[in-house]
Amino acid sequence: MRFRVFCFLVFCAYSIEPLFSQEAKRDSLGAAVSLGTIVSSEDFAPFFLVHNRWGEVSDEQTIFASGELSYNYRLNNNWRFESGFSFRNEIFSSYYLAANYDVFYLRAGAYKEQLGGLASDLTVVNYGLGRNARPVPMIELGMHDYTDIPFTQGYLQFKAHIGQRWLEEDRYISNTRMHNKDLYVRINLEREIGLTVGAGLVHFAQYGGTDPFGQEQPSSFDDFLKVFFGRGIPNEFGGTAGEANALGNHLGMTDVDIQKSFGDHKLNFNFQTPFDDSGSLHMISFKNYLAAFQWVLPNKGGLFQEVMVEYTKSKRQSGPGLPDPVPQFPDVAANKGREFGGRDDFHNNYLYRSGFSYHGRSLGNALFLTYDWTRNFLDYYPDYNVMFSNNRINAFTVGVKGALSSIIDYKLQVVYSQNYGTYAGLYDGRYNWGGVAISSGFEYVFSGGKDQYYSLLDLKFKRPFKNHPIDVGMKVAFDTGELYSNVGGELTFSYIFTKH
Repeated sequence: MRFRVFCFLVFCAYSIEPLFSQEAKRDSLGAAVSLGTIVSSEDFAPFFLVHNRWGEVSDEQTIFASGELSYNYRLNNNWRFESGFSFRNEIFSSYYLAANYDVFYLRAGAYKEQLGGLASDLTVVNYGLGRNARPVPMIELGMHDYTDIPFTQGYLQFKAHIGQRWLEEDRYISNTRMHNKDLYVRINLEREIGLTVGAGLVHFAQYGGTDPFGQEQPSSFDDFLKVFFGRGIPNEFGGTAGEANALGNHLGMTDVDIQKSFGDHKLNFNFQTPFDDSGSLHMISFKNYLAAFQWVLPNKGGLFQEVMVEYTKSKRQSGPGLPDPVPQFPDVAANKGREFGGRDDFHNNYLYRSGFSYHGRSLGNALFLTYDWTRNFLDYYPDYNVMFSNNRINAFTVGVKGALSSIIDYKLQVVYSQNYGTYAGLYDGRYNWGGVAISSGFEYVFSGGKDQYYSLLDLKFKRPFKNHPIDVGMKVAFDTGELYSNVGGELTFSYIFTKH
């Protein structure tokens, strides 16, 4: 199957050009086909060879074929239509159709998009929708960019998205639905002082689907309306303070973005505050957050073209208090004197146990480690019935990219993370006061926080073979720390075809 698709793209690249020669001003076609290999010192690949790559890469891909095809047709100055797909071995990561009118679009399929945060391939952390997992099949109405709010002379602008996604069958709650929406408003002083200040809310809600016992979860239109307005679907068997008081998995972030131009230089500051329920929804919080700084330089062929620095902290998560009262801990006194509503457990959920993931990868923060990934380097330990066994972290990332010469582009990323696991692991259960609460000698794989470094050097050699549209890619990744050490690389040969 994958060999036939690979041959089809090669055929397109060589033979499809005459079909569009008379519509060159309206049509554009792009195709790329690649062959490559991955090697590593361990049985699994280093972090950056697998993560933040749209869920296309697995440890089994020692040899791979990949490709992508995109087609755009411009009807007039306002209307534009587009379609495309991409694959890597047996994984079709994207396939989509879209109609675009001015800044608005209607899109169907699985499309590589990022919701929230700074739009850059140097970003590692995003509490909205990031680049780590495979795109989820969806239908979405949205805006490519900000547009003016009427009667504000362009000083106030907005953008928004609303969509419905369908998660995979092979998860704890199969065929879960996922609603998403966001709204951003910004003050635009670009003409006066080169400054814009924006803020927004990004909301995701998983609902519906079928549990392992064949029980259909609520998914009627009335249930959707409750999910849409963030109220959740009442759970008659649940509690009152935390996640068990409603069916459905609500999460997202608030997002603040400040952009300042200094001549041709652009400085961007992004601040994200994640939330996992209404109790942790804050416009700005310094307990759990991401602070990111981006510097975009004007010298396109220079050694430094973009610099990114990120710091994220998710260790607090509303504190260690139980989410809800339970029979053995029925009141505040039994809850160690703490109010209920703690242990938010980012990206996890008691009912939707596959959490904020798609095909085993985090849809948001790539540094939240899944239980399956940690089993590559940790001995067996309890998973407490959730997908992510490490979501309490402090992490610092640095990324830079540019050109080493006229034919060599580079990207360098380094991450330092402190990994504290989850409250469930620390206290031997999400609704329990065991573990370290009763024994200082309790053995927990993330006790005290485990330091880990991830790094990547990504080189692209543009057209090294004269008269042939072939690029060569080389990635070298090195991880080390208290969790594991691993080194690996990827070598890719890509044939590139474009037609305008």
